[in-house]
Amino acid sequence: MKYGHGGNVFKFAQLHQIAVEDVIDYSANINPLGPSESSMGVVAEMLPMVSHYPDPNQTELLDAIERVYKMPKEHIVAGNGAAELLYAICRLPGYTGCFVPAPGFSEYRLAAETANIPVRDTFYMPRESAEGDHYFEVPYLALQTFAAKLKGQDGRIICFLGNPNNPDGTLLEREHVRVLAGMLRDANSLLVIDESFIDFVGTEPLGDNPHSLRDLIFEFDNVIVVHSLTKFYAVPGLRVGVLFAPKILQPKLKELIPTWSVNTLAQAYATLSVDDTEYVEKTKAVVCDEKSYMYTALSAIPALTVYKPSVNFMLLKINTPNKTVEQLQEYLGDSNIFIRSCANYEGLDEQWFRVAIKTRESNEILVKKLQLFFS
Repeated sequence: MKYGHGGNVFKFAQLHQIAVEDVIDYSANINPLGPSESSMGVVAEMLPMVSHYPDPNQTELLDAIERVYKMPKEHIVAGNGAAELLYAICRLPGYTGCFVPAPGFSEYRLAAETANIPVRDTFYMPRESAEGDHYFEVPYLALQTFAAKLKGQDGRIICFLGNPNNPDGTLLEREHVRVLAGMLRDANSLLVIDESFIDFVGTEPLGDNPHSLRDLIFEFDNVIVVHSLTKFYAVPGLRVGVLFAPKILQPKLKELIPTWSVNTLAQAYATLSVDDTEYVEKTKAVVCDEKSYMYTALSAIPALTVYKPSVNFMLLKINTPNKTVEQLQEYLGDSNIFIRSCANYEGLDEQWFRVAIKTRESNEILVKKLQLFFS
């Protein structure tokens, strides 16, 4: 597998000889509104504080997460983005195998391989509903069958699932996950649910999202839920994320995180932005409207198969043999538009690509360019 990510605007800008701020970045799934302005204003005033060490206990940040997401602090671990937390999970001792979704976020595999844990893909299969909607099917039965075989054996695995999954946006079904969690528990194995994009799903308050499965940590002592604060709050350059874990695992995971992992500015920004209800509500409204607009507009292009988005990004497949994503990238690059090729995702190829959901002005430009390219 080739490893790589979206969001490398510096490389794109250099390649096209433009300023970074001129890139129309559809490759990274970041809040289209940008960071919370009110929170950033306060953070700017805190710049002199960088001469001091950050709070190693992240006291104010964890208080805010507990309040907004309705999860007790003794179940929370903060880190330098969700990726650091994934690597920490894989350093828990005693695991001999790892299952990752395919297609799926490449850092699951990298985190496991860094810890010398062998990796096996669990392939999500593309399907079409009776209504004509395209989606990916989660292989619950295959995972449950394997978990059943593990019971009574020496091997212990870590099973990663995305909710929603990246790059396809598939949401998990609670009852299937509960069955799998129970079977993995019986096999002394771990279920890790990555909810890095869950805040973009639905319009409910952050702490009342019915699609989130973070409450399963109270039912199962082998479930960990990872939650990025980078994507929804638009600060990939600051890096901050949390995980929710059962009490038995929380202290073990906390020990694996460096003392000053979350810097002062990241702590301050995240603490303020999770409480910025106007920003949160506006983000959810914009994403809801724009994903509907994008899905309708792009589904009207015959050369594209569009996977119905649940979140702030959408997966597409070019279904005409005389066009490729590489050609599309070159064409869009001439207009400073940067999209994410999905050729390096397991189970996908050079005909697949992903685009973020942005503001209407940018989305209209992208739609027109795609219409012209495929006309």
